[in-house]
Amino acid sequence: MVPVKSWLYVLLLWLCSWPLVASQTESTGLNADTTAKTSILYLYFLNTASDVTLDDILADPAYTHSFQPVLNDKRILVSDNNPVWFKARLRNTSKHPATWLLEYNFPMVDKLEVYQVDRASKDIDLLNRTGNDYPFNERALPYRGYVTELNLAPEQEFDLYLRVLDAAIVPSDITLWQPGTFISVQQGNAIFDGVLSGILLMLALHSFIMFNQLRQRQRLYQGLFFSCFAMVLAILNGLAFPLLWPDNPAINLAVLYIFAGLSLLCLNLFIRARLEQPLSFFWHKVHIFNNLLSLSLLFSPLLIGGEWRFWLLLGSIIVVISSNMLLTLHYAIAGQKSARSLALACFFLLISAAILTTAQLGYFKQLLEWHYLTLLLILLCMTVIHFSLDHIHAELTTDHDSLKELAKYKTLFNQATEGLFVGNADGQLLDANLALLQILGYQQINELRQDVGGNGMARFYANPSERQDFISQLHKFGQQQAEIRGLRADRSPFWALLSARLVPATATEPAFIHGSVIDISKQKLAYEQLSYQANHDAITGLYNRHYLLQQLTRSLYQGAKRNSSLLFIDVAQFNEINNRFGHNAGDSLLKQLGQQLEQNLAPADMLARLEKDQFALLSPGKNANEALVIAYRLIDQVKTFNFSWQQQQFTISINIGIRVIDNSRQDSDSFLMQAAAAAASARAKGQNRIHLYTEPMLTS
Repeated sequence: MVPVKSWLYVLLLWLCSWPLVASQTESTGLNADTTAKTSILYLYFLNTASDVTLDDILADPAYTHSFQPVLNDKRILVSDNNPVWFKARLRNTSKHPATWLLEYNFPMVDKLEVYQVDRASKDIDLLNRTGNDYPFNERALPYRGYVTELNLAPEQEFDLYLRVLDAAIVPSDITLWQPGTFISVQQGNAIFDGVLSGILLMLALHSFIMFNQLRQRQRLYQGLFFSCFAMVLAILNGLAFPLLWPDNPAINLAVLYIFAGLSLLCLNLFIRARLEQPLSFFWHKVHIFNNLLSLSLLFSPLLIGGEWRFWLLLGSIIVVISSNMLLTLHYAIAGQKSARSLALACFFLLISAAILTTAQLGYFKQLLEWHYLTLLLILLCMTVIHFSLDHIHAELTTDHDSLKELAKYKTLFNQATEGLFVGNADGQLLDANLALLQILGYQQINELRQDVGGNGMARFYANPSERQDFISQLHKFGQQQAEIRGLRADRSPFWALLSARLVPATATEPAFIHGSVIDISKQKLAYEQLSYQANHDAITGLYNRHYLLQQLTRSLYQGAKRNSSLLFIDVAQFNEINNRFGHNAGDSLLKQLGQQLEQNLAPADMLARLEKDQFALLSPGKNANEALVIAYRLIDQVKTFNFSWQQQQFTISINIGIRVIDNSRQDSDSFLMQAAAAAASARAKGQNRIHLYTEPMLTS
């Protein structure tokens, strides 16, 4: 019989060795002398909660044992707003030091952190923190993908961890490069992308020039499509980040969805305008649906979250391009010549979108040249369409049919619901319709002409200098639109949307101006009321929580050289008065106290009511000492304030928590929570107390 003591030794040995067996990881050998580019052969992944750190993973064998190998069917992982950890073990098989570049090639990722863990000492080294949530100019290496430099000692072996956070999907496309090879490939890609974008912009410019000459809608839509498509390519290949918005992290993905939606919308409108025949009922509904789908993608950064927005992008590309390909194929079979080239362009555009999408997700990396070839085929096809458009030159005639058409347009002019006018090149009125007379407060056109005979049209502008600016801009650009504050015949003010166009002079006719006037007074008033209600508290008239956080976020992104301070003000006696005398008493207290706190504030200071008995003060450019001075002054003001209700006097006290806004890379909600925690600490000390937030404080 085996002694119990021996069994205990065996059990203890198994328990100690289990974490080592569970965490066994195959290593990927790297030799700079034999290979210039390689993928990680043994890559593992793990989905965790958002609060799990690398220290937690290394300390808990359960996490280490939970890593799973990345197989072919796991190249794309669903993140569900939780981070995905990738783990790999790298070994330098060379006897010389080596430098490798690790590239995570998914430009749409939100956050990426790269850690190096020494196997012997378990020391953690953060190599890189990047992603679309950070500005482009903060990247360790300025490339389209996220690149991290790895320095390996001779025969060194270490563990590499990547923490990837994205709202939709997380591809496992991780590549190791030799620096020389990587730079050479990036330079070639940049040259190709630059030439392609340049050709697209040249085609767009030519389309706009032709639109200016011929006034054909398809020329406008075509030029807009080329411009937006060039911008989409510039965002995907990384050219747009360092050139247009290197300091704005939040705009990167938003602009991608906006220009993708504009590209699809312009493509849909261009194909509809290019087809010679009217659409059937079914295809007309498909055309409207495509427009709505493109507009949904265009406004998706404002309305839809990250995961659904990503799937909307893929769905919109497939639906819009496929439906237009079927539409043009239908009309091409019916015998319409112009539909043939459109169907071919839609086909290649759909194939290119599929290849580009799969390449972005980490598939078909060996087919890099194929998606370049596809882009060139699209460019060739769109160029053929561009120069195959018929040049239509219309000449004015004076036959009887033209006179009848002019009579119809005169009827439309007089019966239009918006105010229409015609004037000479100097801006003097020649004709106006009935709607404009009603807007300006006249009964007859002769009354209007008599009134403007002496002072001109300037008498209808609340600010006469606006008319001079409008006329000068009109002569400069040929057309102009602006919101103006006007005056009616009885000098009563109103708001109007004024649009005008300058028709150049010809050999027989002088130049003239025609345009429209729309009364937008009600819309303007409603907008101002809604804007005020959205940013102000209904009880106190102070700014509300939404506006405070908005201004705090703006100050964080602006990165002011001087720190600002956030004061969280907690009213002690509000609940007692509100519960004892009702909401009217509580509202009156908040309103009077808000007026008391507003006294003697600096012009730049912003006081807001957050909720219930909580106020906040954002003081730009104030350090901790200056914020303390402001806090003591507020307490002194409140001490002199007595609240009166139903012939009773109440002494009010407050507690203030101060949080200095520094460069700790936190969001506005975090700063506000920390200021609230400081206020809670002040309240624990008594009444009329102040507490300055320090880093170790809890913000529960």
